[in-house]
Amino acid sequence: MSEETILKLEVVRSNFFIPQQSWLLKPGEYTLGRFPTNDIVIPDPYVSRKHARIFFKDGKWFIEDLGSTNGTIVDNEDIRGKDARELRNGSEIIIGLTILKVSYGEEESKE
Repeated sequence: MSEETILKLEVVRSNFFIPQQSWLLKPGEYTLGRFPTNDIVIPDPYVSRKHARIFFKDGKWFIEDLGSTNGTIVDNEDIRGKDARELRNGSEIIIGLTILKVSYGEEESKE
């Protein structure tokens, strides 16, 4: 697996306590949302129960809003009601009042 296929999603800022601050995602499909049934749980009251979906397709990572109440902002654009958006290295995702940053190529967390 090449380094570019590993996506790191990191909480940059949140007004709420989030027990996990970063996720390393291998190619696949992941849901983000407030409910504990999501792969990535963001306990922010402005995040929908099932808010967005991140997935790997054709060698690239994408994010898609799942009809959330407050929208999903990717690199300053609200993607609610639009096609899936490619995630680039350094992309910023805002869901609710939580800001996430995307990076590639980190096989393991450096803590």
